[in-house]
Amino acid sequence: MPLALVVEDDNDVRLLFEAALSQDGFETLTAASAKEAIRLLGTHTPDIAFIDMNMPEFPGTHVLAYIRDTPRLSKTKKVVVTANDRTDSRAQEFDVDLFLIKPVMIGDMLKLAHRLIGTGG
Repeated sequence: MPLALVVEDDNDVRLLFEAALSQDGFETLTAASAKEAIRLLGTHTPDIAFIDMNMPEFPGTHVLAYIRDTPRLSKTKKVVVTANDRTDSRAQEFDVDLFLIKPVMIGDMLKLAHRLIGTGG
């Protein structure tokens, strides 16, 4: 079962993503902050990570940098989820696989997730 990490400070969005991914065959981990995500990434290797860019304390770029700088996570697909309709220039340097603009269509998110990691769905 593929493992997905959802990094999102908005509780409702985080729970929605977690429920949709779980129902679609993903094992899920969730984090409400970049700090919590980095702690989880210390012991888990997700196939895909959905990362909100605008969070309190530390932005999503901290999570992207950790993934980039950790060889064990080199195959983790990185999906930036943002309310900014312009591509977030801060994320471009981290070899992001996909940008999703909020509000996210859950069905499209799931199809794209499966396509990125090469599973049916």
